Amino acid sequence: MISPKLSEIFQKRLIVFFYLVAFVFSLLLMKLFYLQVVKYSYFMRLARERTYDRLFIPAPRGRIFDRRGLLLAGDRPVFNIYLDPRYLRGREDQVLHRLARILGEDFHRLKTDYLLRKREAYGEVLLRRRLDQDVVARLEARRYFLPGIRIEARPERYYPLGQAFFHLLGYVSPITREELRRLKALGYEPSDYLGRIGLEKVYEDLLRGKKGEREVERDAFGRVVKIVSETPPRPGYDLFLTVESPLQQYAYQLFEGKSGAAVVLRPQDGEVLALVSAPAPDPEGFVKGWSPETWQAIQKDPLHPLLNKALLSFHPGSTFKPVTLLAALEAHLVTPKEVIFCPGYHRLGRRIFRCWRRWGHGKVDLLRALAESCDTYFYVLGERLDIDYLADFARRCGFGKPSGLGLPGERPGIVPDRSWKRVRYGSRWQKGETLNVAIGQGFLEVNLLQLTRFYAALANGGTLWRPWVVKKILGPEGDLLQGNKPEVLGRLPVHRENLRWIIRGLTEAVEGKRGTGRAAQVPGIQVAGKTGTAQVVRIKTKKRPGRKQEEVPYQERDHAWFVAFAPVKRPEVVVGIFVEHGGHGGSAAAPIAGKLLKFYLQGELPQPRPGS
Repeated sequence: MISPKLSEIFQKRLIVFFYLVAFVFSLLLMKLFYLQVVKYSYFMRLARERTYDRLFIPAPRGRIFDRRGLLLAGDRPVFNIYLDPRYLRGREDQVLHRLARILGEDFHRLKTDYLLRKREAYGEVLLRRRLDQDVVARLEARRYFLPGIRIEARPERYYPLGQAFFHLLGYVSPITREELRRLKALGYEPSDYLGRIGLEKVYEDLLRGKKGEREVERDAFGRVVKIVSETPPRPGYDLFLTVESPLQQYAYQLFEGKSGAAVVLRPQDGEVLALVSAPAPDPEGFVKGWSPETWQAIQKDPLHPLLNKALLSFHPGSTFKPVTLLAALEAHLVTPKEVIFCPGYHRLGRRIFRCWRRWGHGKVDLLRALAESCDTYFYVLGERLDIDYLADFARRCGFGKPSGLGLPGERPGIVPDRSWKRVRYGSRWQKGETLNVAIGQGFLEVNLLQLTRFYAALANGGTLWRPWVVKKILGPEGDLLQGNKPEVLGRLPVHRENLRWIIRGLTEAVEGKRGTGRAAQVPGIQVAGKTGTAQVVRIKTKKRPGRKQEEVPYQERDHAWFVAFAPVKRPEVVVGIFVEHGGHGGSAAAPIAGKLLKFYLQGELPQPRPGS
């Protein structure tokens, strides 16, 4: 029998236990209330985020067409496979083993690729691109056993005409991690591509379009079980160019095995008919990715395929002589009929400036000076001219500043004067340096587009047009966003009579018996033009005579230039040619220009396709 004292102790303990249990249950009820009521919206959102997912639908990039409606850049569908690490925890090896068997790849290599890409990825990991349809079908058939995978059909950029348009159109390549941090607020995702150079870069905002959105419901393994809602993407805007594709392709072909550039303009309004830099890599290589060996070979190529030589600045050589001559004519420092004797050199103080023809040209007037490119004639003009006046005149002719085309990477060149040298080198200008500038050497640098635009102004009577290549921009529904028109940037600071003398001299340079540009002749059509041979390195006089170009190391060979327009009386086209380390302008650049002129003026350019 339990004593009253023990019974009292037991009852007290029972009461304490009861209160303790009641307290614990109260805590549980309070926690339950907190979770179910107070934090309801928070946990509901978490549950929804784990059940529902928002996917971006890539927008087709805007297309690029030539002036006749031929596709230059467009998109084609490809299948990519993505892995979501959130649904692969504890299952990575199992899923990757199954994927390796379906893809026909080594498991260890596939896993290594996945882990490396996972470190760089934000969210989903893009494992493989451009799957063929048989692989896609096998993946779809086994999707139930592959948690966390997603197969997406997305547009991929391609360039039907390849390398010929590389430097004009540019290319796209995957966005980098650093770029993504900077551009994420603008809607870019890890799987996006960016325009890198050329028109792809200039018009990135219009070409990229606007992504669509798809809200989906997933099961516990990350598989999509239901599409809740969908907003379709809006394709990018289409660009229609002024370029003639056959002319562009032909120009690129003419540079096979050479390094250089070609620019073809319409003198009446500045339209760009062709802009080529050679050699060039395949733009699709940047979309698909280069192998390390191929990329290394491209970077080490001595012909510099990644550089747009139409926009880089070089010494123009004798192609600059019309600028010098016009400046002297306008300043009344020379007359067209004045005769200057060329013994093969010109003496200035103790220095000897040599003409390219060692034995000299004899008596030379304006027409012969241009036709035969007599250096001595222009040395004399350089001695008469003030460098500040010549530099100002050249700038008014469009040199020393960007051409206005708007492509990235254009170098404005150098038009030197006294203040430029003082700032650059901290020294005074020497008169002999003016003589070098007068023949297109020395500190002077121009790019091919600037030079071709100047000759277009000579051809049309003095108007400097802004070069332009985008004719119109259309929206996805065919609505006109922008229609571009020719724009006048200025006029050459010359009188018409002086302009006529220059054109006569340029005509003689091609059509004359002793002209340096005879290789650019087109049967039945009168051509005007000027050759240029620009020294790259200073060669000692005793080494120069009789030395053949093939005996000179490639990097030391002269640059070859030629710019021409035709027909002379009513010019329809202007062609500028630059051959890097090509040797003489008359033998390396003029033949290319002649073939392009003949192709454009007498060849068969295709007619526009109906409805294009």
